[in-house]
Amino acid sequence: MTDRVRRLYVIAAAVWIAFAALAITVGPFSAGAIESRLERNALMALQDRGLDWVQVEMRGQRAVLTGAAPSDDARAEAMAVTLASTWSGGIVAGGTTGVVDDMTNARLQRSFAFRADMAVRGRVLIRGDATDASARDGIARYAASSFASGADTDLTLVPGGSQSAEWEEAAKRLLGQLARLERGSIYLEGQQAALVGEAANPQVAATAVAALANLPVPYVAASVITPSGAPAESYVPDEAACRAVVRAAHGSDALRFDREAATPSPLTDVALRRVARMFAACPDTMRLVIGIAVAEGGEALAADRLEAVRIRMIENGVSENRLALAPAANAPRMMTFEIEAIEG
Repeated sequence: MTDRVRRLYVIAAAVWIAFAALAITVGPFSAGAIESRLERNALMALQDRGLDWVQVEMRGQRAVLTGAAPSDDARAEAMAVTLASTWSGGIVAGGTTGVVDDMTNARLQRSFAFRADMAVRGRVLIRGDATDASARDGIARYAASSFASGADTDLTLVPGGSQSAEWEEAAKRLLGQLARLERGSIYLEGQQAALVGEAANPQVAATAVAALANLPVPYVAASVITPSGAPAESYVPDEAACRAVVRAAHGSDALRFDREAATPSPLTDVALRRVARMFAACPDTMRLVIGIAVAEGGEALAADRLEAVRIRMIENGVSENRLALAPAANAPRMMTFEIEAIEG
């Protein structure tokens, strides 16, 4: 091979390499163009199947799926539809070569909530969401046989929900411990549960708290149980647990004041004192933020109502430096409670 021919080969190879590099970076077969095409095709295919809760991000030719799946079947369908959305003929063909499942379960999202409240006469009122019809019916039967005066159950099925033995077991275990109390409430939202109430004696309180120490994964429980004549047995380790016990104590009824007055209604007065006792069991690093809607009477009446709430919180064990109270101009409810960490 002559030097001239060798030089021509070298020049041709350099041109081919430059052309390939240009195609990879900016051409229609570039990595970015392929990712965009695959992502667009996947989203269109998912929307055509009514799976618009799925978000897609391409990492090379692998699709990463996120979003809250309403059921296990919907989760599997989303993966299959994405994989088939562009011919998966491998890297050369430019198709989707794999799917990464980063989706969550809709029943663990914040909007999925379940609660039960037991009055002194022993009848329980159950409200909220259920994963499926079997769980709803099973919980109704379990509650009717566990509570002395029976149960009033009204659970809404999650659209597209599927069976979850862990969720049903967690709900039943919470109900079983509630049935042992004199009165109280349970609350289950996402992965966090709470049991609050009053027990006949310290032994019942201690065993109720211990019984909820190992709920089925991924569920965890916080507890504040007050035995007759003794200090409360409590387990409220973090912000999520604090929020859950406050929400359980809040009750299912809307809190309100006497019309055009700063005096809480009788049921609201009970709920406020209960919320204060539950929050007093939360870590010292937490602050209770209470908002009062500015409605009839304007800001002056809202300020009087805030003062009435502040007094009840302090009387029932909440330190003033762990309280934040403010009127809320566009509040969806008369009274709101939030938990936040104290900075510094």
